[in-house]
Amino acid sequence: MDDNELAEQRVAVAVRERLKRLRGMYAYWLQFPTKSSKDLVEYAVRMFGIGRSQAYDDLHVTQILLGSLQQASKEFMRWKINQDLEHDLRIARSKGDMRAVASIEKARILNNRTDKDDEPELEFDKIVPQNFIPTDDPTVIGIAKVVGLRDKIRKLEKKYGRDIEDAEYQEVTDDGTGE
Repeated sequence: MDDNELAEQRVAVAVRERLKRLRGMYAYWLQFPTKSSKDLVEYAVRMFGIGRSQAYDDLHVTQILLGSLQQASKEFMRWKINQDLEHDLRIARSKGDMRAVASIEKARILNNRTDKDDEPELEFDKIVPQNFIPTDDPTVIGIAKVVGLRDKIRKLEKKYGRDIEDAEYQEVTDDGTGE
């Protein structure tokens, strides 16, 4: 939606302004994906006339909503490098520089890893999960079994259990008034 459509939808001016900043910041980020967060913040401060804390907040929202380009997949980076190599290749061919053409083609082969065999697909569907069976046997984890432990527990409950008395109490509620 453009600004007029947002205004028709009665979106607040502050929200529309922030949306412009987020869009501008993301467009700049797409154009220069290797820029650091500091560079993006500097751009936002210069371009939109906002404070640094607001610029960092806008960057944070942009990263949450649209993902972080610094953590882009290898496929995206390969595509980006291929685009740059294609551009350089056209220039080298137009100048007749065959040595540069050969160098660019070598870089393209390395980038796309066409000189290596494809890695085998991992067959995750064939992995069988470990079947755990609950037990109360302590020897399973290497602890020695205590003979007659349950009888000792019952005796201690009988011995000390009758000393426990129910005490009367009154519930106190604090409503925050200090009274």
